[in-house]
Amino acid sequence: EAAYRMPEGIYGVFAELERRDAHLFAILQTRKNALVGWGWQLVWREGASQWRGDPASAAAVERMVRMGLEATEDFAGALYHLLDALAKGLAVLEIVWRRDPATGGVSIRRLVPCQPWEFAFDVNGNLYRLSDEGGWRAHWCTAEGGNAQKAPLMPRPGEFGLSHRRAECLPERKFVVFVPQPAAGSFYGTPLAARVYWYSWFKRRALEDWSNFNATYATPTPVGRYAATTSSEDVDRLVDALSRLREHAGIVVPETVTVELLEARRAAGAGASPFRELADWCNDEMSKVVLGQTLTTTEGRRSGSLALGRVHEAVRRDYLAADARALGQALTRQLVRWLVDFNYGLETPAPMLTFEVDQPEDMKTQLEVDRGLVQLGVPLGVDYFYRRYRRPTPTESERRLKYDDANFYQYHLQYGVLTINEVRAALGLPRVPWGDCPPAKLGAAQSAEADATTLNEPQVDRLEGHRDVLPR
Repeated sequence: EAAYRMPEGIYGVFAELERRDAHLFAILQTRKNALVGWGWQLVWREGASQWRGDPASAAAVERMVRMGLEATEDFAGALYHLLDALAKGLAVLEIVWRRDPATGGVSIRRLVPCQPWEFAFDVNGNLYRLSDEGGWRAHWCTAEGGNAQKAPLMPRPGEFGLSHRRAECLPERKFVVFVPQPAAGSFYGTPLAARVYWYSWFKRRALEDWSNFNATYATPTPVGRYAATTSSEDVDRLVDALSRLREHAGIVVPETVTVELLEARRAAGAGASPFRELADWCNDEMSKVVLGQTLTTTEGRRSGSLALGRVHEAVRRDYLAADARALGQALTRQLVRWLVDFNYGLETPAPMLTFEVDQPEDMKTQLEVDRGLVQLGVPLGVDYFYRRYRRPTPTESERRLKYDDANFYQYHLQYGVLTINEVRAALGLPRVPWGDCPPAKLGAAQSAEADATTLNEPQVDRLEGHRDVLPR
């Protein structure tokens, strides 16, 4: 019924619910800000192994996508708008494409946020725009030459039908659509606002009753007593004086009139407590629906254990990881894929857009696991480590820093175990003509002097400095 009373339909009901309920707005903001605050990166799928033979092409594609997204006007705001689908079940962005006249490359000029009540899906999953107007806005594109037969539109969640005078099928690769957790047999997402609707409704009614209760019983009720011989005019003046007693510090009455304050008598545990308990319970239930826990939002008035706090934080991080995965997949299938198609063709693989939501302590734990696997002899690719720990892969022209293991190479050079070229190869340096002969071994009597010389001027430091001035 509420959806039919509002021109925006069910999505107007959800928007009004978020505007009127401060707690619901706060927890939705918490969930959205938790993801928008993290950075994003582009990674390659395991199946895109054909790029390993041509890393330059993969780097060019990745650079094009990154520059295209970063150059978009207010890309962070666009991500924030897409996360509004968590509450409403649907979020739409219109893409304003642009072509570089010099290079012919296609990029994104801006992403225009759209209201979800303007859109609907048909039974085939095609996106339509609903309108009661006669024309399009300037930045919209009509779907001329589109589907010859228009399929019937699907009702949106909570609605029994669609009220509109015009429905236009939208062109492909023009709108970014984010639908988290689509319902079975439907192309619409699962709106969290629908799950918390009744909790918010009962809470608002409880707050209304609580306000009336405070207006009635928060201050004492004035009572005026008059004699039986008091005239009706004096009684009316007494009633008027008592009504003004709430606004003035005192009143003046005749000597024959008595004014008393009647205190509200309530049993122990009665009064405002039921209203507060109902409002708190509704807030807790909404927090569970949106965040999966309550300790970070409504448990401040009660003490909790550290273990309980860690459990609640872990649940919240599970929600964050799920949101990051869903939004990253939507952007990969649409924005990233379309950018690659327009600039490199349909057959070119596209990288995945992922959000960096891993905690440092999680990376530390994973590093211990990876170190143990390597020590056990489990082969792990170098690309895995660069991708897993989000470190840039060094190019061929860059000097690569490696761990020396407390002058490990210096020790082997000193005692003639390794040649200079072997050390240079391990450090990523080019070979030298005179570096294939092992250095002369030092005796035990010379070890102390050699160690002192090594501390002053280690040979490894000079090798890494690209200055081939070591003696033959």
